[in-house]
Amino acid sequence: MHTAEVTCPAGTIIGRSDGTVDIFHSVPYSHISSDFADAEPAPRGLFIDTTAPQPDTIALTITRPASANDSDDLPVIAYIHGGRFEHGTHEDPRAAGYANATQGIIQVQIGYRIRFEGFARFHDDEPNHYRGIDDCALALEWIQHNIESFGGDPTNVTLVGQSAGATAALWLTRRDHYRGAFRRVLAMSPSFPRASYEQRRPSVQAAFFGMVVTRHNLEKTSKARRKAAYKRYRTRHILDIALGPAPLTPRDMAEVDVVVSSTRDEFYTQAFAAQADRLGQGAAMVRAIGPAMGLKRDTASYWLDHARAIDPKHLAGRFVGDASVRRWVDHVAEHAPGRVWQMELVDDAVTPAYHSRDIRPMFGNNPYVAGDGLNGWLVHYARTGAPGWPFYDATGARLVRRVNLSGKNDTETKNPLGYIRDSFTDLPPEV
Repeated sequence: MHTAEVTCPAGTIIGRSDGTVDIFHSVPYSHISSDFADAEPAPRGLFIDTTAPQPDTIALTITRPASANDSDDLPVIAYIHGGRFEHGTHEDPRAAGYANATQGIIQVQIGYRIRFEGFARFHDDEPNHYRGIDDCALALEWIQHNIESFGGDPTNVTLVGQSAGATAALWLTRRDHYRGAFRRVLAMSPSFPRASYEQRRPSVQAAFFGMVVTRHNLEKTSKARRKAAYKRYRTRHILDIALGPAPLTPRDMAEVDVVVSSTRDEFYTQAFAAQADRLGQGAAMVRAIGPAMGLKRDTASYWLDHARAIDPKHLAGRFVGDASVRRWVDHVAEHAPGRVWQMELVDDAVTPAYHSRDIRPMFGNNPYVAGDGLNGWLVHYARTGAPGWPFYDATGARLVRRVNLSGKNDTETKNPLGYIRDSFTDLPPEV
């Protein structure tokens, strides 16, 4: 290994190179004066040592071909990690950019604030804005100003997010957020809360034992106390993503091209669902908690019939996946104003199609191979903007690409999430 150096508006950045790929770990893109303050652009003209990862910082990691120079105009993939808006890092090895860099792609992995620091809202916050998502927007601005020096094309940025990161990516397409910093989106398994922060404010206050939850009070509260309070708050909303942007209103999205995907068996491994399925109580669990998770009271039998036809042994696991992820995938495909393509991922001989198991194959990381299967598709999409199958037509055939995690057995299927659309409420109940 030897050092790699880039001089850009942010400053002189020193990273590491193995001769094939350069990596710049944990580059600061913002200045955050306190945990609950709005982020500001980082100072420019600094000398920045990025030879060692700092996974717990709010930063971004850049991976590029070692041969790249500032006139190459290489496609850029910006990746927002998942983690339920409560954990995760810009250094997630599952989404490492090495494989993409070997194929002429510049990859940027974005970190942002999570938990209350990123998603508690206060009276003076702008409508529909969250510090965690505004962090991501600031990172995208940093890319616009600096990525050309790394060899990237700031006019050809593909924004990719997985789980909570997909939620953030879709939120950034809202007309009140979108500023042209990316050209297209891949949203992998997005998951939105079924209720807004404002609706859940009383349970936030209860988690702090009645403390008035203001910016000032949270700033004075120790990190340990905040963490304990978040754990109590999360437990109250265990059937949902506890924090995050809501509600999802696709009509507010700009006309940005979006590929939205889900794994067919998203939450087979979710603890209480897996236990119910092992005990043969999956159907009973669906009937018991279904209404609280958005299932219409008169559609439980209808949903169960369709779920049994797919896999009768994992009814509870399928229900959690449909309620938490796949209904939102369908909602975006049905109602986004721009062009949408939908993809459903199924298991291959190596990996079951569970939540987050699509990250390694999408980024060509072990045991998957750079340029093969889903990774080859992602590189093509980032270069050309062409997904390679018909866009989703909510007034027509509703064609969806179904493919396994190795990128094989590619078929087009009609309306695979229709049974979910017919089973869940249009506007989720307050939880």
